[in-house]
Amino acid sequence: MAPRVVPVARIAALLAVIVAAVVITRGASGPHWRTLRPGAEFTTFRGDAWCRRGPAEVAALRLDPARVRLRVRHYSLMPEGRPLNIVEWQKDTGALAVFNAGQYYDDYSYMGLLVCDGRTVSSRLHPGFKAALVALPDTGSSGARVLDLLREPLDPGHPGWREVAQSFMLFDRNGGLRVRSSDRIANRTVVAEDRRGRLLVITSEGAYTLADFAALLKSTPLELSHAMCMDGGYEAELCVSVDRFRYASFGRWGNDAQAIESPGAVTPLPAVVTVLAP
Repeated sequence: MAPRVVPVARIAALLAVIVAAVVITRGASGPHWRTLRPGAEFTTFRGDAWCRRGPAEVAALRLDPARVRLRVRHYSLMPEGRPLNIVEWQKDTGALAVFNAGQYYDDYSYMGLLVCDGRTVSSRLHPGFKAALVALPDTGSSGARVLDLLREPLDPGHPGWREVAQSFMLFDRNGGLRVRSSDRIANRTVVAEDRRGRLLVITSEGAYTLADFAALLKSTPLELSHAMCMDGGYEAELCVSVDRFRYASFGRWGNDAQAIESPGAVTPLPAVVTVLAP
């Protein structure tokens, strides 16, 4: 009996079609959003192809600026008078969510422009940081945005917003990467706008390069318009607490990323952004 010929090329082509169909189906369905409060939704997704170390899970909090309120907080304006860890920040503020603000120096002074409830804590615009998370315009209306300071510069003397946290752009409205490619890995916190004007706070549980994290975010069905980076490493933290729902990421690369004993959980943060909702 003649040996049976296995159509390897045909099988490979069929498998490729099946894999492509699965990928397309997953992409079309998108992440499953859980409504926490009107104007606040939460989901997680994975970035396996881009994650360099630790869990590939990524958390996203999607906010409607017309229905929730963002406030920038700094330790110098708090009764304790010292930098708090993320758990203490949430306990003290009673916020729906708390995440780390931009970068700071060893003495806990903020690196860029920082405005908290109309009070300027740090008045110097960082020349290398071309992004700002802003909220509550001086006009008295609600709202929050991620500003690309190359397109919409801020006057530090009269920024026009009661809440401002300056940091650096990750990618712009044209999809252009606004950071240098590097092999440096860390946990990441990103704030982005989608094409409907909603804000997304995105925090990784594992370590990514900046370029890889940008590529991951642009590959998702989140329809992000542009994004900025907050601080990374142990400082890349997000706590969410609404009724019985709890989520926390403390910038650790191990399986105990949610544990209160994680070094990230006790890292002092001089500035955070809180999310308040009715």
